[in-house]
Amino acid sequence: MSQTRKQNSIGFPPGLLGEAPLRMPVIGESDDWIAVEKPAGVGMREYPWDVGIPEMDTGLNKQLQAGKPELVKRGASLFGSAYYLDPAISGVALFAKNRDAVAALRNRVGSAELRYRFFFVTPAKAVNTANEIVADAPLLPHNTKPKMIPSTAKGKKAATTFRLLSETKLGWALWEATSSFLRPHQVRAHAAIHELSILGDALYGGPEAPLLSELLPNKRTSGTRNPVFSGIALHLREVTSPVTGEESTDEIRLRAELPRHFRVMLQRMQLQLPEESSLPG
Repeated sequence: MSQTRKQNSIGFPPGLLGEAPLRMPVIGESDDWIAVEKPAGVGMREYPWDVGIPEMDTGLNKQLQAGKPELVKRGASLFGSAYYLDPAISGVALFAKNRDAVAALRNRVGSAELRYRFFFVTPAKAVNTANEIVADAPLLPHNTKPKMIPSTAKGKKAATTFRLLSETKLGWALWEATSSFLRPHQVRAHAAIHELSILGDALYGGPEAPLLSELLPNKRTSGTRNPVFSGIALHLREVTSPVTGEESTDEIRLRAELPRHFRVMLQRMQLQLPEESSLPG
């Protein structure tokens, strides 16, 4: 983390969000909300599927109540997550900073006013797979497993658009997923329905990460027997929200940098991000 990003970040001591200390860079802030880059392995809020996983609503509010200066100076009276994001997913985490703002922000989320943009990695697509896919299967929580399944009879409406960004001869592909309303595991479930198996997502049939030796067969070091990635290769890259106010056409764009190990994996797979040459982060 650069010195500039470290200076504008929020810290969590050991034991609060896991055994190790964490610092999350702030990527946007107003009087009513704050957005940070969330790592994988940490939740944003409590959820029945995530028992035992530390979550940020509790972590932030415990530190605020204890008077931690770097939170007190931000003018918050409480923190409340705007939406649910699977703990396994890294990326943009948005929180309101007071009770009224929590209600207003969650209302905007429920009204599908925010837009979410994800990046994820899969095996190279089949020949007959389109480069753009619109998934609209209604989703229903499984009776016994912590996952979503399609159900036209009892499922709730959900829509995700997938677009192929890059593909290489090494057998891997980079996809973009966008939606204006997120249900738990929506991107993961819709991707699986359309046979876009997300790397590392065993719950939905995704493949294991390849070994470094498979991507770099000519490299002769001890590390080549290690997987090129650990976890689920899915990242919430961007959240966009219109600016409130009459006749306003502006929007707020919150962007989370790809975690370093995600960027390294893309480089080793020779997968390119089309935006990287012209946009920061």
